Amino acid sequence: MRHRRSHRTVRLPADYVHTSTGLGYATTIHTAQGVTADTMHGLLTGQESRQQLYTMLSRGRHANHLYLQVVGDGDPHTLIRPDTVTPRTPTEILQQIVARDEVPVSASTVLRELNNPAARLFQAVQRYTDGLHVAAEQLVGPQTVAELDQVDQYVPGLTEQPAWPTLRAHLLALAAETGQHPFLHLQTAAAGRDLHTAGDMAAVLYWRLTAPERIHPGPLPWLPGIPATLHADPVWGAYLVKRSHLVVDLADQVQDHACQGDGPPVWAPPGSHPSTALIGEIAVWRAANGINPPDLRPTGGTQLETLPALWKQRLDRDVARAADPPADATGAEPAEGRTALSRYGDRRPSYQKSASPPSGSYAPGP
Repeated sequence: MRHRRSHRTVRLPADYVHTSTGLGYATTIHTAQGVTADTMHGLLTGQESRQQLYTMLSRGRHANHLYLQVVGDGDPHTLIRPDTVTPRTPTEILQQIVARDEVPVSASTVLRELNNPAARLFQAVQRYTDGLHVAAEQLVGPQTVAELDQVDQYVPGLTEQPAWPTLRAHLLALAAETGQHPFLHLQTAAAGRDLHTAGDMAAVLYWRLTAPERIHPGPLPWLPGIPATLHADPVWGAYLVKRSHLVVDLADQVQDHACQGDGPPVWAPPGSHPSTALIGEIAVWRAANGINPPDLRPTGGTQLETLPALWKQRLDRDVARAADPPADATGAEPAEGRTALSRYGDRRPSYQKSASPPSGSYAPGP
């Protein structure tokens, strides 16, 4: 065989070619419409729609095989994207594809969806967190970023760990906030305890570096706040503040709409009686994380980052209490210290109280 670009050749044993290979063609999903083969091998990136997935899975007469891209493509410009910072599982990627409907809709429907606070909140959260990551990277400078990307010289194999993009973004954020080199923070997390027995060294280090009590609360309880250094930055400060306020305003709209709804939400277990406050909190969580509306799981799938995982645990416990309330429960609003999402001016004290970490069952070992 000869490579079309490099023109290098590979010679395979004749017996292997005869028994174990077959003639195949590579094509895109769009150009494969109407084409049928004995076996289909398809590659999905997670950006496809349910219509494209159906087209792909109906090409093979005898078998159809899917391959999912669950890691980044190596492009340094994509390291700050949410899907890279918090990689999705194969199941979540398929759910994301099935939920994406590209059936043509009218202009009025598009306009209505663009004005939907829940849809806007998801995009606003993504832009806010993206802005924090890009701003932190620019503030620490290209030399420090390049040095951090050579961390394998000190911790072999760290950049190959699944959670490395998440750890990298967090180290740059800490460096931007404190003015210290990210290696100093990494050394603090790595010192004292062994890492070689960990299934994901980057996940363990990230957990050790994430402080449950934050100095700068974010616009939502599980989102990072704006560090003072970025807040004072003449380029990024005003932009990030406006992005943060937009997240808060949209969250208020989502909460108000959910609390005014008739009947139990789709995620409520049969026989449960979630409070109005809890319904509002779950609505904001689902909208901010882009959870598919028909998804019956109240808080969706697994969260890999520390603060979102802790807040998800809190919401899951509240949902469980609503489904099986204690004998002295009245079904009224949550008690003091566990208030629902409130207006921006009243929100931060409640967040700081209720976002305290639960018992550490989530922490990755060791």
